[in-house]
Amino acid sequence: MHSNENNENEEHWTDHAICRGADPDLFFPIGYSAEVLQEQQDAAKAICANCPVIADCLTWALKVGEPDGIWGGTTPEERRYLRRTADAPARKPLPVIVVRGDASESEHASAA
Repeated sequence: MHSNENNENEEHWTDHAICRGADPDLFFPIGYSAEVLQEQQDAAKAICANCPVIADCLTWALKVGEPDGIWGGTTPEERRYLRRTADAPARKPLPVIVVRGDASESEHASAA
């Protein structure tokens, strides 16, 4: 633990978040239909879009694996996608395998 972390006067990125003091229900939407849920997410994301600490917020949410709510302008599903793509190793193309009967004899001959 860093000694600076105990300093109550030290600013944190959350001190600059424009959602600070906003209704938490907006950022943790629970909709009864897909349309209502989408409207709540869109409203929260609109606030995030103007936030000076959106990148810090998203970085934090990805780092801790925040499973709920709108953080850094992203939904839980969007964050799962970002974590999957960031953690995934680079994909290499698989070799083409020709099995007998998959192609005509002339295609086999031209491939060889």
